[in-house]
Amino acid sequence: TIHRDGFEWRQTFKRGKPAGELEKVGPFRGHGTTIYFEPDSDIFKTTQFDPKWIREHLESMSYIHSGLKIAFKDEIAKETYDLTHPGGIPEFLQRLISEGQKPAVTDTPFALVRNPLTQPSPPKGGEGRERGDGDKMEVALQWTESTDESIRSYVNGIRTSAGGTHENGLKAGIAKAIRNYMETHEVKVKGLTITAEDIREGIVAILSVFVREPMFQGQTKEKLNNPEMLAAVDGWIRPALESWLNGNMTAADQIVGRIVLAAKARLASREAASEVKRKSVTQRRLNLPGKLADCKSTSLEETELFLVEGDSAGGSAKQGRNNKTQAVLPLRGKILNSEGLALNRVLTNTELNDLVTAVGTGAGEKFDINGLRYGKIILLMDADADGHHITTLMLAFFFRHMTELIRKGRVFLAQPPLYRIDVGKETHWARDDAHKEEILAGLRANAKPEVSRFKGLGEMDPKVLADTTLDPRFRTLLQVQIDSNLETDKTFVDLLGKDPSQRYRFIMDKAARAVAEELDV
Repeated sequence: TIHRDGFEWRQTFKRGKPAGELEKVGPFRGHGTTIYFEPDSDIFKTTQFDPKWIREHLESMSYIHSGLKIAFKDEIAKETYDLTHPGGIPEFLQRLISEGQKPAVTDTPFALVRNPLTQPSPPKGGEGRERGDGDKMEVALQWTESTDESIRSYVNGIRTSAGGTHENGLKAGIAKAIRNYMETHEVKVKGLTITAEDIREGIVAILSVFVREPMFQGQTKEKLNNPEMLAAVDGWIRPALESWLNGNMTAADQIVGRIVLAAKARLASREAASEVKRKSVTQRRLNLPGKLADCKSTSLEETELFLVEGDSAGGSAKQGRNNKTQAVLPLRGKILNSEGLALNRVLTNTELNDLVTAVGTGAGEKFDINGLRYGKIILLMDADADGHHITTLMLAFFFRHMTELIRKGRVFLAQPPLYRIDVGKETHWARDDAHKEEILAGLRANAKPEVSRFKGLGEMDPKVLADTTLDPRFRTLLQVQIDSNLETDKTFVDLLGKDPSQRYRFIMDKAARAVAEELDV
């Protein structure tokens, strides 16, 4: 429904095509557009909407489009949210930094807008505007004391979580501006080479670009592939950031000092890692858990540790693995719920203590990433409700006591199949009920599929487990990431904390989704 030119207009569409003529409803004062839609059940097998996810997405949009007023009304919960943020991307940046819980290095961020409709003004202080021939681009960034790099990029208001050429241009422009500043002011540290990773360590940045003909990778538009955007963003960012650094010497010195410390820490870490590698393999394995089936390789980048549920599943995994690069540690039953417990109490649990010993980094305040023995830590649990519960317990332990493993991208979730579907000589594997229904719906009309459900990984043939879940050529892994410390903390407190009222509320809110045929009883 569209209000324009003094009238209300209405038209209906189905599957992308008009389902009726454009209707002139009648006179109307004002302007605006209302879109009402229902998912097509022939296309979407599940139509569950997550109000929280929708609200967070709309809130991100209100930051990216700073003049936009958004009101989100959840009619089920009977709640209305005002998602207007006139501060735009700089305000979004401050929110991300506060959620990261690491202090900023400088008092003010660097912010820059290119809008072809605005008049130019020099980039002084924290913000600048310039006139350009291209479409609108906006960036805000600030260095923090965190050891992580956090960059959020958007194209035409769409989050590009996998980055792309525009994000690469931002990274290149930042590195060049810093290097030019250091060269101009003759900042040199003897015996130290500054890398692009050193420069970007601790940076929190938000980049929004608008492209008339974007070329995205994949249907979900997670990555931008327009080759011209790399040079466009690089050439826009570099001179403005360099000028800002020269005009804010105090802030620039703080940033460069932080970068030098990052380079020194990297060098010290590399030397420590080299020292660890020089130790004999025998020495490294002296105190490992007896039930750990270790791998032969000691190369961090090629080794993997599979944490499996029970000795039976452990046996299948040990037989199906590549023993050169893949290690297996069976965990007995459901591990201790570590939520709200002190580390010394947690490590009295044999399973978790064996896990920490096998990983090699220690935990809590004694955690040291240089002791890491495997490049990937992979949680391989049954694809049923019990398996999901154990996975949640494991993730809570990693988040509370070995957080850096997640931040460094070392923790993964395996995706074992729950169903086997045989159609003649063809075999399909389904990871859950929705995937099973999707596969069945795609079979030919006269097909007679035989569907079998795995009770657990232990009953799965080792070769089948290898082909579907262990072999890097065929498997699917999900990398565990932390988008928000505060939100993750709240989630684990609600799900696993001592207060049962939170879980009761969660169950009651979600009860309508648990239809009888989906319950794992």
